[in-house]
Amino acid sequence: MKLPRSLVASVATIALAGCQTMPSQPSQAQPPQQQAMSNNCKPLGGTNNSGSQPNSNTQNAMIGAAIGGLLGGVVGSKAANKSSVGARNGLLLGAMTGALIGSKYNSMIGVTEQPDGSVKLNIPGSVMFRSGSAEISPEFASTLDSVGGTIKEYCGVTGTIIGHTDSTGSAELNKRLSMDRARSVSSYLSARGVDPVRLSQDGRGPDEPVASNSTEAGRAQNRRVEIFVRPPAP
Repeated sequence: MKLPRSLVASVATIALAGCQTMPSQPSQAQPPQQQAMSNNCKPLGGTNNSGSQPNSNTQNAMIGAAIGGLLGGVVGSKAANKSSVGARNGLLLGAMTGALIGSKYNSMIGVTEQPDGSVKLNIPGSVMFRSGSAEISPEFASTLDSVGGTIKEYCGVTGTIIGHTDSTGSAELNKRLSMDRARSVSSYLSARGVDPVRLSQDGRGPDEPVASNSTEAGRAQNRRVEIFVRPPAP
């Protein structure tokens, strides 16, 4: 029976609440097909071959990613009849969920698995940017650090950043603002050590609303940034 991936978030949250330290794990050799990968990252489900600490940028992110990743791998394995692809995708979902546990914006960010196995982070524009601006809010920086640290930590994981706006104002200005915001997020993550080759960005303006633009509440939902975090090809 297929288990809902939302279990990862709830179980990881409970586990983190009772966790103070994470036990160290012995270093393991990478499989031959991954030996060419950088020693500064680790394969999903594996350990860092260099023996260095995970690249997550806060203690909460490191603990959360470890717990969430482990539980996500278990849930993913069961959901896909113990296939390696299901386990790996579940682990990525758990790692991203865990990395956000320490953020004060955790409850405002949607984390969902997509049909292609990617993990979508749905981030309200109001917590990330000032109105009409593409400059990332300093208050949100540590949360974005955790997202970037988790992407960087796992070899081959990529991120696609897509900006969205409501329909207020001209379509041309909204398209430009959404693209500027996506580029701003990508530049921020690159400055924190994520390889730019692993990031892509796009701005959709008001073209893909998730709610009605006829109300303020609906417009607020439409002003958002989506980050699709994808595992490497199997």
